[in-house]
Amino acid sequence: MPIYLTIGDISIDCRNPAALRDFYAELFGGECRTMYGCPAMIAENGLTILFMQCDFDYIPPVWPEIPGAQQKQMHLDFTVDDLLSAVEKAIRLGAAKPAEQYGGADFVTLADPEGHPFYLIQRSNSKSEFDLYYEHKGYGAIPNVSINIDCPDTKKLREFYAELTGWDKNFHRSALVAENGTVVHFAQCDFDYIPPVWPEIPGAQQKQMHLNFQAEDLPSAVAEAIRLGAAKPAEQYGGADFVTLTDPAGHPLCLCRK
Repeated sequence: MPIYLTIGDISIDCRNPAALRDFYAELFGGECRTMYGCPAMIAENGLTILFMQCDFDYIPPVWPEIPGAQQKQMHLDFTVDDLLSAVEKAIRLGAAKPAEQYGGADFVTLADPEGHPFYLIQRSNSKSEFDLYYEHKGYGAIPNVSINIDCPDTKKLREFYAELTGWDKNFHRSALVAENGTVVHFAQCDFDYIPPVWPEIPGAQQKQMHLNFQAEDLPSAVAEAIRLGAAKPAEQYGGADFVTLTDPAGHPLCLCRK
């Protein structure tokens, strides 16, 4: 029987956690907190975002991707009512707008003050089939924020998380909807994807962001994740409280005792 997990948070690596938390909170109106000893923000849909001080030399990702440079691994999407005003506000607060853009009039890619790319997406005036599905399932309107995970095989990684978490997979063939309504997209890379190395090694690809999950029965959840294709690194730092695994694409994830 599957051991379904609940999403605890997404953690973002950075040099200055409090400043990065305040950037996102001021830009999107999130609730500022301190959780697990880290600056944290509660997003519109209740998702907890932790901003984690690195104990290694953090290297920001390069976007668009360049062979041999740090890749973003994951990124956040935010839907806004007025795209132009949101972009101007983000830049005023410390974001940068890369010269290359691919979203036309619908979305803009920015980099936060620590270099993590994120997307601002113009909210549509009409409801798409995804909006209608979302409402039909009782989630309400599609909320901020959504998570995008880079991978070399969308189908394989999506199925791993669907089996592990029990998340709704009828929303879209490249996405899942978590129990709190967060949409998690799996993005097929159009570049040579490099999996992160954990624990970090100087000069190697860093994880940049990672997901933390809560489990009622931690040993059973770990065993189920490994059965589904996760790997357990030899080095562990969580004792009886949490276990770090890597998913089939190499992204670290933590399973935590609820």
